[in-house]
Amino acid sequence: MRIVLVSANAGTSMGGEAIKAYQYFKYLLDKGLDVLLFTHERCRMELLETCKLPRDRIHFVADSLLQNLLWRSRVFARHVDTVFHLEVARACRGFDPAQTLIHYLCPISPTVRRHPPKGYKYVVGPLSGNLFFPPAFKDRAGKGEVVEEFVYRPAMNMSGVLSGDLRRAARVLNSGYQRTRDALDWAGCKPDRILDVVDSGIDDALQAAPRIEHEGVNRNFIYWGRLIDLKGVDLAIRALLLCEESTTLTVYGTGPALDGLKHLAQSLGLERRVRFGGWISHEELVTEMRRYRGFVFPTLCESNGISMQEAMMQGLPTVALRWGGPMGIANENEAVFVDPSSEQSVIDGLAGAMMRLGSEPKYAESISIAARRRAQEQFGWDTVARSWMAAYEGVL
Repeated sequence: MRIVLVSANAGTSMGGEAIKAYQYFKYLLDKGLDVLLFTHERCRMELLETCKLPRDRIHFVADSLLQNLLWRSRVFARHVDTVFHLEVARACRGFDPAQTLIHYLCPISPTVRRHPPKGYKYVVGPLSGNLFFPPAFKDRAGKGEVVEEFVYRPAMNMSGVLSGDLRRAARVLNSGYQRTRDALDWAGCKPDRILDVVDSGIDDALQAAPRIEHEGVNRNFIYWGRLIDLKGVDLAIRALLLCEESTTLTVYGTGPALDGLKHLAQSLGLERRVRFGGWISHEELVTEMRRYRGFVFPTLCESNGISMQEAMMQGLPTVALRWGGPMGIANENEAVFVDPSSEQSVIDGLAGAMMRLGSEPKYAESISIAARRRAQEQFGWDTVARSWMAAYEGVL
């Protein structure tokens, strides 16, 4: 059987979905399976030169004139993925449908049409949709997100009738808990074809490192990930004003929100307490995170939270909002949760969590032990990948 993985992004420096695609592809290669990856041309240099993956196993899809026009239009930019999937379908028609299984890995949204070629069996997911901003933070959502939330259910109903991509899939992997199961139901997916799985696995280097042990007072905290508005890093910076002056926050990552976050820290007089470290590799992260007492993760609309899984594997207590993906990754004993009832309640909650973790090593240690145990049981790539591959059984 030939497995064709489809992911618009794949690599180690383009965010969680790209990392997930890269790691799963590499896992299948290491198992000696006949696997091909279809991804975008922009991933070529990293996958071939940095990651050293075999060129004959990757098909790069270059931007067409139509894709460029759609992207520049803004109004139709979301249809760029449609053109990508149409090109993938065209290329896949050269494979024997009786021996080929197509796995549409990313993006994770159930609303994206994948346009699988007729006559081919395919698997979709993990999917994690039907998540929007907390009610108290609707003003942070763009107009597009507001409209999408309003029309989401009828759009899924219509997709099931007009397209049927999800309804016709041999299997659909669900990592979005009941909220995504509801969306799949609206699209006409049969419950017996939906397989509940963990959204992503953890890099081997993070699994191999010993758990971080927490002793004494440590008021240093860390964030890593993409720097975009929905990650809520500005809330963590504002929370520092309510903490002891020795409390610090180191921010690793890049993105469009970076300049605004730097300006915010400066305007609040926190230049010495907030450090921006740029992009950091997983290898560097393993060593770096051992300096800190906790991982601050106040994301407002997170379907899963790969960086939270990474922190849990290391035994670094996470402070997150009681909303979306983080609630499925950990329970109240494995992380510190803050209610997103208002902006001020989040700031107060983040500050309270950082002050307690920083000054109570026994409290931090109890969370660290529980989080590590959960991560080892559920987040290892071998465990996650085998659960995904279970969707292939009996399909062809």
